[in-house]
Amino acid sequence: MAVWARSAAAGFGIVCSVLIANAAAGGIEGVYTVEGQNPGQPGSYKGEAQIKQTGRTYTVVWRIGQTQQVGTGIVIDNVLSIVFSPVGPSRPGVAVYNITDQRVSGGVWTTLGSQVVAEEIWSPADRP
Repeated sequence: MAVWARSAAAGFGIVCSVLIANAAAGGIEGVYTVEGQNPGQPGSYKGEAQIKQTGRTYTVVWRIGQTQQVGTGIVIDNVLSIVFSPVGPSRPGVAVYNITDQRVSGGVWTTLGSQVVAEEIWSPADRP
C-alpha cells in the first residue's frame, strides 16, 4: 500500500505540473506575423497566424497570401506541436514551435510525405 501511495502522489505531481505548464502556455494566444520559406523552394513568404486556446488544445489559423491553413495544437514543455490542414487541395502537415516568454518564437514544419522541413519565424503582431 505504501508503494501505491507514493506512485499516486508522484502521478498527482506530474499531472499538476502538466496542468500548470499548460495554463502558463495560455499566454501564447494572439496574432503573430510569420515569415518562412516553403520546403525545397526558392523565395520566402509572409503572413499571419492566430492562436486561440480551446480547452487543453489550441486552434491555429494561418493566412499566407490567399491560402489558409487550420490546425490543432498541444503544448508540452514550452513546445507547441500542431497538426494542420490547408483549406484547399494541398497536403496536411505538422509543425513544431518553441515558446519563449509566453510567445511563440518559431520552429519548423513539413507536409505529409515530405522529406524536408522548413523554418518559420513568428513575431507577436498584437502585443509589444
